[in-house]
Formats: sequence, structure tokens, C-alpha cells
Amino acid sequence: MAMAGPGRKAEAAGRLRLRRRTLLRAAGAAAGIAVAGRAGTGTTARAAAPSGGTTLIMAPSFVIRSLDPGHTLEPDGEMVTHACYDALITFDGADLSTPKPHLATSWKVSGGGRLYTFTLRPNVRFASGNLLTSADVKWSFDRVMNLQSNPAFFLANVEEVQAPDPQTVVLRLRTPQPSIIPILSNGALGILDSKVAMAQGGDAGPDAKTKDHAEAWLQSHSAGSGPFMIQSYTPTQELVLVRNPNHWRAPAQMERVILRHVPEASTQALQLERGDLDVAMSLGQENLGVLRRVPSVTIQTSLVATSFVMMVNMDPSLSGQLSNPKVLQAIRYALDYDGILAIAGPGAQRMAGVIPNDLPGALDPREAVKTDRAKAKAILKEAGLGEVKGRLMFASDSTSYGIQYSLLAQKIQSDLAAVGITVDLDGLPGTIELGQYRAGKAPALFGGYAADYADATDFLVYLPGQLVGKRMNWPASASPAAQELAQWGDQATQEPDPKARVALLRKIQRRLLEIGPYAPLFTPALPFGYRSDLRGVTYNSVWEVDFYTIRRA
Repeated sequence: MAMAGPGRKAEAAGRLRLRRRTLLRAAGAAAGIAVAGRAGTGTTARAAAPSGGTTLIMAPSFVIRSLDPGHTLEPDGEMVTHACYDALITFDGADLSTPKPHLATSWKVSGGGRLYTFTLRPNVRFASGNLLTSADVKWSFDRVMNLQSNPAFFLANVEEVQAPDPQTVVLRLRTPQPSIIPILSNGALGILDSKVAMAQGGDAGPDAKTKDHAEAWLQSHSAGSGPFMIQSYTPTQELVLVRNPNHWRAPAQMERVILRHVPEASTQALQLERGDLDVAMSLGQENLGVLRRVPSVTIQTSLVATSFVMMVNMDPSLSGQLSNPKVLQAIRYALDYDGILAIAGPGAQRMAGVIPNDLPGALDPREAVKTDRAKAKAILKEAGLGEVKGRLMFASDSTSYGIQYSLLAQKIQSDLAAVGITVDLDGLPGTIELGQYRAGKAPALFGGYAADYADATDFLVYLPGQLVGKRMNWPASASPAAQELAQWGDQATQEPDPKARVALLRKIQRRLLEIGPYAPLFTPALPFGYRSDLRGVTYNSVWEVDFYTIRRA
């Protein structure tokens, strides 16, 4: 997930998403490429420029901490691992709702929802020529768990990985967890060629954390069965992928993919316009109007699985009167949501709960609290607190999805002042703000939490006692109602019936807004641009762009 201060993956500058381990904060020019086709709007070129060729040149945010699946967690790293390492499960294009077979042709659930048995696709070979078997799957998953690095939480509920025969893999879970299927599509759980990896110092045993030494080699080489292979990597500058000619789905249309570090949004826009870039992932709102008038460029925006939420620390020694339940209620009515959406930019949608609008389990936006400043003032008067003061922390150097955090902070300050709540703005460099949030010391803040995997239960981190709840000093023991809410979260995580799980997730969010320290703001949209002679450009909220589907007209 992602947040404006809290977060999921390894913290990264640039267009970062606050995921399970990192709060979405992006330093510099904003935000990402979006998907052709999902809840998006597009302006298509009248005629494609003759860029030609089978090389794709892209400018991502270039936040890459590792290209080793056992260590990577940031979006750009997962985009590369998705290209180089096949996973058991996948999703088509931008879709987040229907898991599809990939290396696993089928699976069945038994043992009360604790046993998942996968049948592997036959005759799949790694780029090395080695045959992919269940032993490689077991080795890859054991390595992720035993490395205890960033992606380890994906398999935290896995008790054992079994390989009873070369074409069968069995996952034995500690508790039922239907979300394990979408989790297994993540690039961090791509399957490695165990023979090649072990030859380069890889270790999947219990002491892998200290004995594994394959990451350095995997930074400039790949050991997967995916449609691309790493040719070269210059950190912070350029990454080159080449086509795997023996990929089991048939070779990709593009022979090479070059990822270049182009940090300035205006520079990306200029290079896209003149054909030096094929895809630009970090276009600011100010660039879009000009590019929409360029015949050889297509501009689109698309909803992305991220929830922007204002949060208040429940420790009154940090947040003062802002943590008072009446004040929290007044804050929700005081915010000018239409004005906030204008800052969020075209395509953003009002969000009623903490689950993004494009995931099953989200509340209908029509349920969202409506601005009612008279009601906010009445609630404050009823509370009898006198002058209400507080402090709002934000990343002063951050822009994500085209949203300037400084503008959003000023807007929230102004909205609250209109009902008599005074908040001082505390703008800090993003790395410092993130540290304060993670230490549970942020008085109040806002941020965007992005999906780690395509399942709404990933957003239960907002519950008392969970990741975000803990950082807002809201334990499950805070009250009987908080304890009950935490129990509902456990039930939702284990509920096997999709309809029942959706109903429970909606009940959870409604209660969360009654007793929790949150004011949901919006689900953002990503702007992106690409050369109009390209086809098959899609964006997935988890692994960004799938290079395999891209071709030139």
C-alpha cells in the first residue's frame, strides 16, 4: 500500500506507493502511468509518429532497490521481476478481480481452507534451458520466507511448502487465507531457477538470511522463465532487458526494453513528444494539456488501487484535541471534498471508506460523508472543548499521482479553520516525515496507501492493532468496540465466500468510520502518456506495466 507518510514496500523516493511497508510519498514530479482501459479517459492521436522498431524506451520513477525477487518490493522493481520471473498466478492487464492460471494451470483448496494444491504447467523451461519443476517453486518460496527481507510478509501465513511430485506444489497455511491466490501473482514471488541461483550463492535454508549471497548477481542477471532477461543495469541510470527467445508463451513482440532515469516531468514530456521516449510514467498535470494536442501521443488517466486518507494519532499527547471523537466527527464534515478532488486531478474519485473504489469490498462513493460545516460547528459546540488546536504533518517535497502534498495540506488547514479547528502545518522532508509516522509520532497526516496485492483485505491495515492502526497509536485493546472491529478483520481475512467477504468488509468500514481516526478522501487516478503507434499498453496497480503485451502497430 501507499501513504503520504505511512507505507508498504521499501521506502522509495519518486512516485512511491505506501504499501504494506511504505507510505506513499513521491519526491519530485508526479505520478505514474495509468492503464489503458480501466475506468480511464483517453485522448488518442490522430496519426502515429513513425517511431518504429522493436525497442521500447520508458521512463519510470526509477525507484529500484533490488532486482532480486527475494528482496524487491517497490513498484518499479516488481515491474522488472514480473517481466523476468513467471509467477504461479497472474491477472490480465489492468484487471484486479479475476486471477488467472500462469505457471499453475489449476489449483484446489482443501483442509478447511488451509491447503492449496497447484498443478504446474508442463515443459516450461527457464531462460537457462533448465526445466521448471515444483522443486524450483519450493526453493523460491522457502528462500523468500527464510531471507526475512521485504517480501517475506506475503508468505507469513505459509506453514510449509511441499513438492510431492515434479508437477505439484502444496502450500499448507496456518489459517485460511483466500487472498493467498492474488498474493501469488506478485513479482516478488516469481519462480527462480534454483540450480542457477544456487550456483551464484543462493540459499533457501533456515539460515538464508546470512548464508544467501545471490542478490549481487541477480542485480545484473536474471534466473527466471519470464519473457525478458536482464542484459545490463546501471543503478539510478538505466536498465536494459532483452527478449527471452524461448519463453513458453512465444517470444515477446519487443526485442529490448530500456528503462531510463528521467526525473523531471517536463523533460519526460518533451522527450515523449519528440519520440525519444515511448512511454512516460511521471507526467505532471501541467504537461497533460500540451501533450493532448500532439497527434503522435496518447494520454490517458486511470483509477488506481490506492486510498488517500487523513489520519489522526489517537495519542492526545501528540495530537491534542484532534483525537477527541467529537472533533474527529467534525473534521469529516468540515472537509470540502469537491475542492480536494480538484487538487487530486482528473479521474480521481471520492472514496467512502478505506478500500479503493476499484476493489471488491469498497463502499459505494454515494455513502461518503458530505461536507456540512454547520453540522461540524454544532458538533464542536456540543463537545464544549473551547478552542481546538492541532498539528498536521506532511511531506513538503512530495508529489504523487500529480498531487502536490503542500497544496493538499493547505486545503485541509483552510477547511478545518472554517469550522473553528486550528491546525499548524508541519512540512518535513519526506524521509523525515515517514520516519515520524513509522515511529508512531505523527500528530495527524494524510497519505495514499497502495495495494500490495489485488485483494481488499490488504487494506485492513487501517484496523486497530494493524500496521496503520499501530502507527496511529490505536491498539485493538483501546475499547470493546475496537476489539470487536479487529475480530471482524480476522474473520474477513479468512472468509472463503466472496460475497460474504465483501459484505463483511463493508460492515468493517462503516464501523471504522464511526470509531476510527480516519477521514477517507479519494481514490487517485494516474496520468500517463505513450507513443500512439503502441498497442497493448496497460497498467496494473501492483506491478505497473506488462512489457509482454506491448507491440507496435
